[in-house]
Amino acid sequence: MHRARFASKAPRGALLAVSFLLLAGSRATAGVSIAIVPPYAEKLVAGGTSVSDTISFTNRGSEPVLVSVDLSDFRVGDQGDVSEEPPGSQDTSLVPYLRISPTSMRVAPNQQASFRYVVETPEEFRQLRAMLYFSSLPETPAKANQVRIVPRMGVPLYVENTKAGQASLRVDHLEWQRSAESPDQLLLELTTENQGARNIRPTGFVSVRTRDGKFERSFPFNEGREPVLPGQMRQWRLAFGPVPTGELDVQLRVATSLRTSYESRTWVPAAND
Repeated sequence: MHRARFASKAPRGALLAVSFLLLAGSRATAGVSIAIVPPYAEKLVAGGTSVSDTISFTNRGSEPVLVSVDLSDFRVGDQGDVSEEPPGSQDTSLVPYLRISPTSMRVAPNQQASFRYVVETPEEFRQLRAMLYFSSLPETPAKANQVRIVPRMGVPLYVENTKAGQASLRVDHLEWQRSAESPDQLLLELTTENQGARNIRPTGFVSVRTRDGKFERSFPFNEGREPVLPGQMRQWRLAFGPVPTGELDVQLRVATSLRTSYESRTWVPAAND
């Protein structure tokens, strides 16, 4: 038996990794479908106190699964990519203060199960974080000439101190240009830095209109609510469209804290200029 694993970036915080249990042959089986709510959790508490909540796991597939939970630390790169790190290896690790129950459970088709976590916070901290991974092994034995899919979904859990400073996003660089391959697509390069001590999930909009006003459309910014962690510099590379190929008035508005926002206005030349 061979095992292969890959991980993919997930915009709302959940991280999905899928293990394929390979036997002879290459035919895939259906029947594995799961849902986890919430996709991420953020808690604001005082030092030296406890906080608890539940994560809901639903088996939407056609066969029972054996669910097991493991913990890890994680890093988030400057483009939002997530990498798993050994539990307890990071200064911001929540793992030493985190307990989850149960750590394994059989979940039948169409059944919903609850996993409860408890965090006992240290006296002094700003933000602690960990990834809770839920692996779902199909209970039905694998057959020859079959590929079994074992989803492993990660739910990031953030615990922030009530004394930690509010998030504050600074915009360092902004640039608009048209896509060379598709001139009806606008490309945004934006560099931001969270100068606060809590997460911020900057949302906003991009408004595009032609000079004559015959075209006007708004696009959401960070619709997936990806976070910028404390002290993190984040490079956003986003595409918006389709838009006309003529000259465009492009306005961007992004929340930079609970009470402030960043606004810009740029004229983008016509595609043939």
